[in-house]
Amino acid sequence: MKLPRLVRQIGKRVVKTTPILRRHILTSTDYKVLDGVDEARRAAASSDGWLAARTVARQERAYRALIAEMKNGEPRFDFRIAAEAVAATGISNPRLLEIGCGSGYYSEVLTTLLSGGVRYTGIDYSDAMIARAREYYPAIEFEVADATKLPYANQVFDIAFNGVSLMHIIDYPAAIREAARVAARFCIFHSVPVFDHYRTTYLRKYAYGAPVVEVVFGRQELMSVCKDAGLRLVREWPGIPYDVHEVTGHHSSAATYLFARRAHQSGAITVRT
Repeated sequence: MKLPRLVRQIGKRVVKTTPILRRHILTSTDYKVLDGVDEARRAAASSDGWLAARTVARQERAYRALIAEMKNGEPRFDFRIAAEAVAATGISNPRLLEIGCGSGYYSEVLTTLLSGGVRYTGIDYSDAMIARAREYYPAIEFEVADATKLPYANQVFDIAFNGVSLMHIIDYPAAIREAARVAARFCIFHSVPVFDHYRTTYLRKYAYGAPVVEVVFGRQELMSVCKDAGLRLVREWPGIPYDVHEVTGHHSSAATYLFARRAHQSGAITVRT
């Protein structure tokens, strides 16, 4: 065994066995199952999580590397799926609202990977996230807003795109209803963690060093909530492997879902397959 490889292996073991290193170096660590929605709300209220500037900076550094790889012609699998889901709507240059946009990197992903581009608006409940988004993308509209109470009129966007944030919204039924309300045609829920054969479960974990709450959805319940919001599933894609079996005892995966608003089922919408 060559010495550099041995050093790397030892380094990985040290990181994984040292909580402070594990939480600050690895992206997601230290999962714990919470006892229902009430404990999830208490856990969220006790931490600044995604609101903290240090969390924003750590996430942004991780995604800068991924953006660079994309620009070099090697987009990560989930970036390609996000663009494919938008393209599947068949809308050229759609008005798109990203709900839970973080530091706004998906504005760059979609602009880069979609030949027709998008007319993009991003919202996030974190002032620190929106400040970073405005710094990097000054020509794009970003607003601080609550996903469960969107500050927009009905059906003002072609697509409501929830990019990797639905799983961090405890009142996700309200967020789904709001996405359906502001979308004129489609909702996309991207990189959603789901159990095929288990109930919706709330977890606490460390993301970029900060304690946050995460929801892993029971697929049947998630589909029911979307149906009640007036959405019809038209296509889905697999996501990057995401299995929380070690902490929950049940296997999970991630998926991206494209929903049409049921008011448009009559044939006015054509979905590319």
